[in-house]
Amino acid sequence: MEREIIYVTVTNFPVAVERVAHPGLRGRPVVVAHRHAARSIVTALSSEARAEGIRPGMELSRAMRCCRRTIVLPPNEPLYRRASQAVFRVLAGFSPLLEPSGHGHAYLDVTGTGRLFGPPRDTAWKAQKEILRQLRLHASLGIASNKMVSRIASEVTEPFGLHAVPHGNEPSFLSPLPVRLLPGVGPRTGKLLADLNLRIIRDVAAIGMEPLALAFGSFGAALYQHARGVDRTPVYPVRAVPAVEEARVLPEDSNDRDLLQRVLRDLCAGAARRLREGNQRAGRMELYVRYADHRDGCRKLDIAPPLPSSATLYARGLSALSLLLERRTRVRSMRLRLTALSTGSTQMELFADPVTERHAALERALDALRRRYGAEAVVHAA
Repeated sequence: MEREIIYVTVTNFPVAVERVAHPGLRGRPVVVAHRHAARSIVTALSSEARAEGIRPGMELSRAMRCCRRTIVLPPNEPLYRRASQAVFRVLAGFSPLLEPSGHGHAYLDVTGTGRLFGPPRDTAWKAQKEILRQLRLHASLGIASNKMVSRIASEVTEPFGLHAVPHGNEPSFLSPLPVRLLPGVGPRTGKLLADLNLRIIRDVAAIGMEPLALAFGSFGAALYQHARGVDRTPVYPVRAVPAVEEARVLPEDSNDRDLLQRVLRDLCAGAARRLREGNQRAGRMELYVRYADHRDGCRKLDIAPPLPSSATLYARGLSALSLLLERRTRVRSMRLRLTALSTGSTQMELFADPVTERHAALERALDALRRRYGAEAVVHAA
């Protein structure tokens, strides 16, 4: 049986959610960025801000020069998580095979659900209507026989549209599209492909596997298969293991250690704050990195004693990050996952580090300040 995969994406998800919460933002140029951070960058923006020349990854100071009337909103991760979970609950009503791929983005495998919801296009249309009815969010959807083509179909359709790629038409659908849409093709790989005069996907498929493998190594074989519309990756449902996760996709692939350490610090701060909100402690840390060549790296380590402290998590995570950066390949995204969760009191150590205890007490005090005065009341100095 041919697979039927739907990719659902809520375009500019953070801005879309903020506009549902604050309708006065509609029709105005809006960006999401840390207002008080040094060299703050734009992480999300509205179509009105894009029309003014603002782009994701642009420094906030430059973005404000492009459009002085731009409204700057601080990231609200708790709000985005709740909204994402609401979107996923709607989609779970159409298939149990649901794989989230970020805030407001998910793959849905609807193979064999025709008797319940009709053909895949009807299922996608119903899901789109339910997201709009229940959450007032507009979604774009792509339908295809695999994950990669369905994602690309959702990206090239008109805003809030629905595009289905018939089985067997994957190569012809991809043929005229730019190579940057293929998985693993970032700015650096895109420049190398342009140097080889390979600018659209048809060119990559036509050149053959051997020249691509010669130019890009093992990634060349994957690039050739993707250009032909081949992707055998299954839809992975979310595991039910209790965990706290924080993730960040970099605006541009980077191997700048200072930047990556700042990203790690932010992930640790967000994860630790969620642990403290739930009166939990984590006994194990998993740090995942996706490189620019589409490979993944992972380092896992135990946290002893388990504490809900961002300083403790960051200190442990730095060693894991150093090992992951030994490849000297640019990083595309990072994900921090905390498991072995426990609640309540723990066995006190006879020779506990007083510095660690002071850090935990300080962070609890900062949490109280942020709850009272807002998330931006106290920010990290670096």
